[in-house]
Amino acid sequence: MATFLPFTTRIELPFWKAVNEKKLHEWKLDESPKPILGQLSYSEITGKECSLLMTYKSFNTNEIPKQESISGFMHLYNTAESFKAAMTAESKKKILEDETAKIWDSITSHAWLKNPELLSKFFMITFVDLKKFKYFSITCVPGLYFPSEIQQEINKDDLYGADPKTLFSHMAETSSTVFLFCRKSATILEVSHLESVNNPDDFAIVVADPSTVSYTAGWPVRNVLAAVAQLHSSWNHCHVISLRSTGSIGIKFMWTNNISSQEKSLNFVPKSAGWDKLYNVDLRQKFDPVLQVDNSVNLNNELMKWRQLPDIRLERYSKLKVWLVFIKWFNFPLQVLILGAGTIGCNVARGLIAWGVSHITFVDNSTVSYSNPVRQSLSEFEDAKNDRGKAETAAKALIRINPNTKAEAHMLTVPMPGHTIDKSAEAQLEKDVQKLEQLVMEHDVVYLALDSREARWLPTVLATKHRKIAISVAIGFDTFVVIRHGIGSRSDSLSHEAIAESMPYSHLSCYFCSDVTAPGNSTADRTLDQQCTVTRAGMSPQASAVATELLASILQYPDPLMCPASVDENTTMLGATPHQIRYFANRYQMILPIVKRFERCVACGDAIAKQYQQHGWKFVLDVMNSPSRLEQVTGLDALQESVNAIDIEFDEDEDTTDE
Repeated sequence: MATFLPFTTRIELPFWKAVNEKKLHEWKLDESPKPILGQLSYSEITGKECSLLMTYKSFNTNEIPKQESISGFMHLYNTAESFKAAMTAESKKKILEDETAKIWDSITSHAWLKNPELLSKFFMITFVDLKKFKYFSITCVPGLYFPSEIQQEINKDDLYGADPKTLFSHMAETSSTVFLFCRKSATILEVSHLESVNNPDDFAIVVADPSTVSYTAGWPVRNVLAAVAQLHSSWNHCHVISLRSTGSIGIKFMWTNNISSQEKSLNFVPKSAGWDKLYNVDLRQKFDPVLQVDNSVNLNNELMKWRQLPDIRLERYSKLKVWLVFIKWFNFPLQVLILGAGTIGCNVARGLIAWGVSHITFVDNSTVSYSNPVRQSLSEFEDAKNDRGKAETAAKALIRINPNTKAEAHMLTVPMPGHTIDKSAEAQLEKDVQKLEQLVMEHDVVYLALDSREARWLPTVLATKHRKIAISVAIGFDTFVVIRHGIGSRSDSLSHEAIAESMPYSHLSCYFCSDVTAPGNSTADRTLDQQCTVTRAGMSPQASAVATELLASILQYPDPLMCPASVDENTTMLGATPHQIRYFANRYQMILPIVKRFERCVACGDAIAKQYQQHGWKFVLDVMNSPSRLEQVTGLDALQESVNAIDIEFDEDEDTTDE
């Protein structure tokens, strides 16, 4: 009785890495069959199997020589339930019958004579758990049970007069894996000539055979025999050269030619086999853990893209496209500077890394206290016990959470109006101002998560000067406010209608625009309850989440630096891009005011920008020692005096009663 060595699937680790990438970035939720190549080997001389090898090359038809592969498809299911349903005996039987019918159709139509590759096809049923890096698959290469009762005679010493080197050269030149060898003329012909052959002893059919067993033909030979028996129903034998780079053999196959009436019917399809065993592997220990974290973070966002927002530009959260030197567009990592590593700064950072932001810098001048860990999501008891810096603690925590995060920390005191310094501290002030400005320049987004009004002043001045996306976040006992500062030139005039509906980014007010007095030292003479931010526990997480999502929406605008303030939910695919978000927990109400920039603002006003441009850190020194300097520069002092000078007189005898 003839035997045929079935295929055994071998899957290399890079194959699954390629599946991960394609699932994330190309296939997504598409469950349609994906074309794939299985690699064969004709040179193995050990073992007892036909190897069907899956590698990273399996998805690129140009990577594997045609004669060294068979084509198929992979059916990748999205859920474990659908995979299990496909794995039932009934489902597997149906799939095998359908694929067998396709091969049999290529045989009965004689299409295989022009394209012998139609005889060898395979398919995979697969499910991958990208979060846990678990992979399940089963492969089938259909082999037809036709004709019946096949016998074989092995001839290891004589290949019917053929030279194996000549046969391999022909296969390499033509990429043909099935062709004819004429025994009389010792010539090679295409398999299509088989149709005109009358005597099966005149030719040997050459089949590139991946079998590693000297006395057994490989699985592809089975379907070649089925095609020959159907083509010449009067034959009861044929000769095959099992072509292998080492140990090619000649085989005479024999069978009965009594074809039943059922086999002659148009609806007849032979039975078949070919299922391999289930492949089940956990690759968490094989993949780089750092890569696993990165892929998992990306997966969460990719799933959102697949299900809800197919056009969202997720790359905006990892890279920012900027125009450099008026030459071309460059992609740089999106870098976020968080001023203040307290409860708000920590929560903002957690939200940002979930969106895929990987470059975050913290600035803070204080250390973790025992009251912090319960409110600040990036610090723990040991940090307070060891008096670690808040910025350093937050940065290290981010890296522990996701090792791919590029987190930095700077212990730096932000210079503040009204916080006077003496002569001996001026040199350090100069360094602090220069360092802070350098940090603002190097980053694309600046979050002002500081705990006092005056601490936001200099960062606002610097963010305005360098046209950075700046977002202030402040919380009270039962309220919070999130404000994004305006960017760029404000030369264009605006109508009242435009202000009510939408406002250009360049005309938005900053955190200080609504003030008519300069910020001063708000920390002097404060009691314990005034020294700490006394707030309801839910304020910081809510404010931080809103601040994070505001940036996420802004970055989806075609040009983020031109994103208008709008409450229209169609402004970006993530919805509105408001200017201010003010929340009141006592009545669970949120309002979204749009406020126009104040020309005499003590932080973003043009007069302030001019003074800082001219005097730099020395201007900051003046403001620290005398906050009223800001009112003088902007003209607020004159404005206040003019208001105080207004004398409104009322006639006491005038009857003001409404009638």
